[in-house]
Amino acid sequence: MESRETRRKGSSPRQGRSPVQSQAASSDAQQSLPSTASLVKATTVALVIAGILLVVAVLPVEFGIDPTGMGKALGLSSMKADSDGISGDDAQAPDGASATAETVAKTEVPLRSDTMTLVLQPGEGTEVKVEMLAGERFVFEWTTQGGPVNFDMHGEEPNAGDKFTSYWADVQKESARGAFVAPVSGTHGWFWRNRTEGPVSVTLNTSGFYERLFRAQ
Repeated sequence: MESRETRRKGSSPRQGRSPVQSQAASSDAQQSLPSTASLVKATTVALVIAGILLVVAVLPVEFGIDPTGMGKALGLSSMKADSDGISGDDAQAPDGASATAETVAKTEVPLRSDTMTLVLQPGEGTEVKVEMLAGERFVFEWTTQGGPVNFDMHGEEPNAGDKFTSYWADVQKESARGAFVAPVSGTHGWFWRNRTEGPVSVTLNTSGFYERLFRAQ
């Protein structure tokens, strides 16, 4: 019969890590984890970057605050200005533009639009006028059917008699369009004459700020 001592000696040794292997594994685990100093350094760098972004980008865009001037240099300050409905610092005119340039013309005159069609017989001429105040404006377009006409766009002040100012004159035209600003209060409009051998119709469209459109007698 085999003794207990013989079995103990003949049995396989228990499998497991030696003390040296355990220490080596512990050392590798410690090396794979960042140290406290590395974490502090990484956190500090992240905070510095966040602070720079806050001062350079977030404050100029979101609040219009640009302590370093970098926001303006990078074009970020204008983003805040545009979102507030102004163009540039404190709504100043952009570089190269006149601060007195008129971009919005305010008026108390109601907007109106008119269309008028008239027929000119051979050799006949007629005049259509717009009554308006100085500084007011309108846009216009006229076209012909049946042939071209000669025209003179002009205006005069009230009680000017035969004195008038010609703005635009041409011959043998079938259309014209544009925008007009009254230099003086009074009447401003067109004279057309048909130099063809048949009837010609003229259709005029106007839209703007004026008192009335009428055919002069």
